[in-house]
Amino acid sequence: MRIAPKYLYLIVFIGTALIIFLCVLWVVSENRNKVLKSKVQELEAKIAQVQQARATAIAAAGPGVATSPIDQKIKDLSTRFVGDGRSLAEKMRDFMAENSDAYNLAIACKVIADLAENRDALPDQDLRWLYQTQTSLELQRVIAQVASFRGDNHLLDNYIKQLETGLTNSSPDERRKTLGELAKTRYVGAAKLILPLLKEEDSAVVLDALLALRVTGNEGQLKALEPLIKHPDESIRWLASDVANHLETLSEKARVCLVLADIVLELPPIVVQ
Repeated sequence: MRIAPKYLYLIVFIGTALIIFLCVLWVVSENRNKVLKSKVQELEAKIAQVQQARATAIAAAGPGVATSPIDQKIKDLSTRFVGDGRSLAEKMRDFMAENSDAYNLAIACKVIADLAENRDALPDQDLRWLYQTQTSLELQRVIAQVASFRGDNHLLDNYIKQLETGLTNSSPDERRKTLGELAKTRYVGAAKLILPLLKEEDSAVVLDALLALRVTGNEGQLKALEPLIKHPDESIRWLASDVANHLETLSEKARVCLVLADIVLELPPIVVQ
């Protein structure tokens, strides 16, 4: 069947128009994609600028940028100001002398932990001096932990020695409370004091001793757990096995000096008044 010339021209015309339309559509689509891509890049650049500006502001302001009353206190305690000749350790001493409640104590503990890596702001000798000025065991513990993080365990050994008498107290509740305080140290020196309490007759004391050993010990204490893995009390037997499984993954060099994460983990919470 022969197609009339006029229909042939029509088909060619329609085909050409369709091709032109598709080309125009493709060009428009490409231009739109370029515009969108440009806008995305522009937004990303603006976000990066804002983030960089924020980071620069934080770095310039120092630790504890004040965005709340708590942050303001942290910033004040972490910063030396013109006209105030006191060191940060002296500022902390004066602050604690005037504010001994739990709220301000928690703030002081956080400031000490924040300065753990900043020997320029809080030198080792100032840290040792500050420890001697404090009566709060909790603040003493944090100070001693920071010293251990820096490689000096003398303060932490002194701290746990203060707790040692609580382990021989006639009251099981007092012994359990002392075990809880030793657990907060996350220090292998405390584990050595905990071991004798694994032989207690009071199952609650033994369980607390196991929990404390789990966060302070290393593979060096594994042998002491062997009798408890066969203990007639199922709860003691199960926990002893769990502690043994955990400690066998830690070499005898573990927990000799603290890491910053352990210090932060045991900071007292700052409860808003």
